[in-house]
Amino acid sequence: MRELGILMSTDGPFNNVLKVKPPMVFGRKDADFLLEMLERVLREDVMRKQA
Repeated sequence: MRELGILMSTDGPFNNVLKVKPPMVFGRKDADFLLEMLERVLREDVMRKQA
């Protein structure tokens, strides 16, 4: 995500909470971008595990 311009970390007792840094208010367009990049990164990870 960092390479795509999004700073994130995990939190919570099981590291199952994603935190966007710095915390900020953003609109629908920003949320769509965040989800698109997250999907891209997760898809890359799945492809790596299948290879």
